[in-house]
Amino acid sequence: MNRGEVQRYIEARFPGTKVKSKMTIHCRNSRIFRLDVSHGKTQDKIVVKISRNYQPEEVALEYTNLSRFYNGCRSEAISSPRPMFVDEEKGILAMSCVPGSSLAVMLHEIKPVSQSYLNSAVDLSARALAEYHALFSRDEGESISIDHAAREDDINQFLAKSRTLIEDCSLKTMVTPFFDFTPWNIIIEDSPSMTVKMLYLIDFPRRDYVSTPHLDFARFRFSLELIKQFPPARFLGINRWDVDLLFDRFLKGYCREMQAELNKNDLSLIALGRIAYIRRAQDLGRKGRRGWQPTLEQAYLQTFSRQWLDQKGTFSQWPRLGRAEKV
Repeated sequence: MNRGEVQRYIEARFPGTKVKSKMTIHCRNSRIFRLDVSHGKTQDKIVVKISRNYQPEEVALEYTNLSRFYNGCRSEAISSPRPMFVDEEKGILAMSCVPGSSLAVMLHEIKPVSQSYLNSAVDLSARALAEYHALFSRDEGESISIDHAAREDDINQFLAKSRTLIEDCSLKTMVTPFFDFTPWNIIIEDSPSMTVKMLYLIDFPRRDYVSTPHLDFARFRFSLELIKQFPPARFLGINRWDVDLLFDRFLKGYCREMQAELNKNDLSLIALGRIAYIRRAQDLGRKGRRGWQPTLEQAYLQTFSRQWLDQKGTFSQWPRLGRAEKV
C-alpha cells in the first residue's frame, strides 16, 4: 500500500474522518506512516505500521502483546502507544503516535543531553524492561522454548545451549522475551527538567519464545556497541558515554526493580547471547527479500563484527560491579 491507499483505508475504516499523511518511514522490516486524522474539530495523530515479509499470526501477536503491555503497565512514567486496531491479513497495525525521540538518537549524540538526563533515561529503560518482564512472566516450572519456525538459527542455538547453563545462574525467571529490546525501540518524551518524565516501548514481540531475561540483556548490550560504530562515535570521535558503564548501570537498575542479583554465570550467559546477536546481525538474509538497505547494512556490519567475534575474551571490557554511579 502506498501513502494514498493508506489514507483511503483509514478513512474507510473510520467514516467521517479526514486523513492527511505527515511522514512515511521505510524500515527494513516495515513501512511506518504517520497520519493526522481529523473528525470535526478533533484531531488525532496515529501511526500505521505495515509489515514486510509478514505472517498474519505474527502481526496479530504483536498487537496482542502491545495491548497487554498498554493495559497492564501500572507505572505512570512508562507506557506504550495506545493500540487501535489490527488487520493481520494486510499486515497492518495501527496505534497512537507517542511524542519524543528514541533513546538511540540521544546516544548517537545528535541531540547532546546532560549526563544526569542520560542517567535518568538509562534508569527508566531498566525499569521499563522490568515492568515488561513482570507482565510477561511465565509459569515457574516452564522451560526454555524455541520457535523452530523462525529464521533465527543463531538465537535458537543460543537458547538450546542455555538450557544446560541456567541452573548455575542466579536469575532463573522465565519470561516471554521482548526480543528486540534496543534503544531504537525506546521512545523518550522531551522534558525541560534534568530527568526523563515519560518513556514508551514500541515494536513488541511477534514470536512466542520462552527464555530467561538474559536474551533481552544481550540484545540491549549488543545494540549499545552497535551505536558506537555509527559515524558520530566511530568517525568523529564523539565519546560522551561508555558502553560498559552504561550497561552496568542498566543491569543494576533492572536488578533493583526485580530484587534480583546476578552472579558470574549470569554475566557469562549474557555474553554468549551477545555473540549470538553479532552472528545474527551478519545474516540479514533471514529476513527474506532483500533490497539495497539490508545489503549495505550487512556490508557495514561485517567490517567490524568479525573483529568482535575473534576476540580472545568474551568482552574487550566487561562491566565491573560497583561502577554504576555514573554512565
